[in-house]
Amino acid sequence: MDASTKNLFLRVSIYFLMGATYMYYLSLFAPLGTNWLDWHAQKIFNASEYLRLNGYLSSFGFSVWSSCADCSLSEWEADLYLSAPSFHLTPYILINHIGGKEALFLFGPLLDKAIIISTAALVAEIGIRILKSTFPSVLVGMCIFILFISSPWVYKMIIASWAEIFFIFFALLALFHLHLGKNRLALVFFFIAAVFHYIWAAIMSFFYFAILILPNFIKDKSIANTYVPSSFLDNGYKKFLIPTFLISPFIFFSFLRFYASHYISMSEGSSLLSRIGIAGNDIHNGGLIGAIQFLAGNRISVCVSNSESLDISNNLNTSIFIYNCSLSLMGMFLMSLISIAGMSLILYRNKFAQQILVPIIFACFAFVMIFQQALSAHLMGFSYPFAIFFCIGIASIVNKSSQYFSSKILHIIFLTPFIAGIVILSTRVSFLTGLNG
Repeated sequence: MDASTKNLFLRVSIYFLMGATYMYYLSLFAPLGTNWLDWHAQKIFNASEYLRLNGYLSSFGFSVWSSCADCSLSEWEADLYLSAPSFHLTPYILINHIGGKEALFLFGPLLDKAIIISTAALVAEIGIRILKSTFPSVLVGMCIFILFISSPWVYKMIIASWAEIFFIFFALLALFHLHLGKNRLALVFFFIAAVFHYIWAAIMSFFYFAILILPNFIKDKSIANTYVPSSFLDNGYKKFLIPTFLISPFIFFSFLRFYASHYISMSEGSSLLSRIGIAGNDIHNGGLIGAIQFLAGNRISVCVSNSESLDISNNLNTSIFIYNCSLSLMGMFLMSLISIAGMSLILYRNKFAQQILVPIIFACFAFVMIFQQALSAHLMGFSYPFAIFFCIGIASIVNKSSQYFSSKILHIIFLTPFIAGIVILSTRVSFLTGLNG
């Protein structure tokens, strides 16, 4: 085993030890704990159990999406959820099929934590290669890992996971393997990611189609070389393999939904216009400001709603809570803006950073700009990818600040409380999360 492999093994071991330790800490002190919220657990069970009782290919793979307890799932008479087929629930469906409800409620949250910790480790390793810091790689990796795992966007996925945790994990694997030149494996990971979340994948496929087609009309041939391997570009049809693998589940699921809608009389699910916020009755649409409120880690309204649920004896303490809660969210919003500035620094003339991060950045940007009502209403899954940009952006600022210190040791000494302060702030904002996420 060579030195680089030993260092990688050491870093990965430290990542998972840090992840397990932080999860244990959350289980002791987080008001909502680290297990699934009751309503989320019931939704996952109902969707999985309905398919087990009625057949996994019944209703064309669509299932229920209800938090009702003790429902008669074998004689379900309410609407089926057609916004997405149940393929993204495959891991939970398998657990429920093998072990039933008890196993699902035990191993389902553990699976989510394992995926999240693995994603944090993957982001840390990518960050090490992006930053190329003079600091020891183990310190850089630990910094990025703890910033990711402690962020409020990640905590929301711990207690009520969305398909985004699987999509981001496999999308990052695909992008990383693309950089390593393992193109076939990258295509497999792209397809798996797209199966878990076909909308994110469709937006990413648009990005790849655009950089491949637009140079035919605008003189900029170099852009394709940054994001698509030369082995693909040199072959006429191969250059479209990446966007094709990403878009194919979207095409299949769209046709499946269209076909199923003609045979399923009772169905539910938001329309595209409703998710955008221009359906005519859009009470949840906060516009662009509402769409970017996730930068604070939580809605400002949690400061009011949480104060009502706490056992606070007088108006003074209520005012103190609301005031300090608001300050915490403002601090998180400020750190998010700083992280965005840090991301801008590392994307400048860093081809590796561009290749790995820009496709996901574009997908997030498109989501914010287009699905304004969806992001105004939900601060959970849609905001999860921002944790990547947050931790790498902050690490970029820290790395850049080294030029202002005469000693590397002095820099590390000041760096330690700085990172600790951000982790404490992130944890504080995570603890403010309400029962609806």
